[in-house]
Amino acid sequence: FQAEDGIRDVERSRGLGDVYKRQVQFWRRPVHPVILEFGRFRIYSYSLMVVLAFFGAFFYAWREAKRLGEDQEKVIDLGILIFLSAFLGARLLHILVNWRVYFSHPERILKFWEGGLVYYGGLILAVLVSVAYLRIQGLNLARWADILAPCAMIALAIGRIGCFLNGCCYGSPAPDWLPWKVVYPKERMPFHLQGVPLHPTPIYSSITAGIIAGILIWRSRHKRFEGELFWLMLFLYSLARFLLEFVRADPRGRIPVLSLSTSQAISVPLFFLSAYFLLKNYFKLPSERES
Repeated sequence: FQAEDGIRDVERSRGLGDVYKRQVQFWRRPVHPVILEFGRFRIYSYSLMVVLAFFGAFFYAWREAKRLGEDQEKVIDLGILIFLSAFLGARLLHILVNWRVYFSHPERILKFWEGGLVYYGGLILAVLVSVAYLRIQGLNLARWADILAPCAMIALAIGRIGCFLNGCCYGSPAPDWLPWKVVYPKERMPFHLQGVPLHPTPIYSSITAGIIAGILIWRSRHKRFEGELFWLMLFLYSLARFLLEFVRADPRGRIPVLSLSTSQAISVPLFFLSAYFLLKNYFKLPSERES
């Protein structure tokens, strides 16, 4: 989607005229930060998608726990803990990565409905909290990790739609031949990207997470060892996230020494760590895997 003024700006800057209109397709109006409004009451698209992401993941975990004969009441406890810890971790990492902005404008720290959650921050803190809870309860850590792994991707697939509607996590400039590039309203973009067609990176992320979730759910009926889905999720997502970062242009922090974004720097060790555990267990004998 694209605002009308964005179309005119790009046409003037590139001089494409009628050829541009015929050959290049744009989506119109990509940004809908407020999805419903009743007087002074507003429902923000980003917040709505976060809630839907939680319930989508919760529904899967509830069904999977029942299928495996696990205590479904634990899903409720874990769901609450994961929701709170994931939200807190995602917000904290975003603030750390963009500390200059929040140092200058501390009042924006609590305005999470404007966007500003880094997925890796939420994932890491949620994993740590979940491990602590499972250990305290004496539950099978690897089995529950497999129950929750697809949930992480289901939640991401839904949540990234909220990013797209909110206008955050936007992509880098797209080539002319790409039919689904988008132009965001000027007020949502930095000066150098105003009126520029961009990759709809949140949609790429949503589709990728959905595909990974599908692979994990299929693999849940054919896995070779407990914990496989968790490591497979980390392996696939870290690889996908590393590549997707190349078509993102939003400010998200960089590691100057490595010339990598913060998420790419996190993806590298997670990729090799998950690859190690997958290979280690795939080549074990069945009796060794059980132990």
